[in-house]
Amino acid sequence: MIYSASGQLASKHERFVVVEIAGIGLKIFVHQRTLTSLPPIGGAVKFFTHLNVREDLLDLYGFLSQEESDFFQLLTSVSGVG
Repeated sequence: MIYSASGQLASKHERFVVVEIAGIGLKIFVHQRTLTSLPPIGGAVKFFTHLNVREDLLDLYGFLSQEESDFFQLLTSVSGVG
């Protein structure tokens, strides 16, 4: 599990950001509200993350606070939600 990711904000997109960490760009899905709270491209960011593993893909979701991450994990643990 990837607990958190800290690095330089490389790009912002409609549903995700790319965070550059030691030469590796991580695609991290974020909420629209999170996008508006981020620094400009090139700024330092830290996300608390949740790695969603499915049969055919790996999705990394990012949150600006540990509380948001915990709430997301609680929601996705409920059967039929997520």
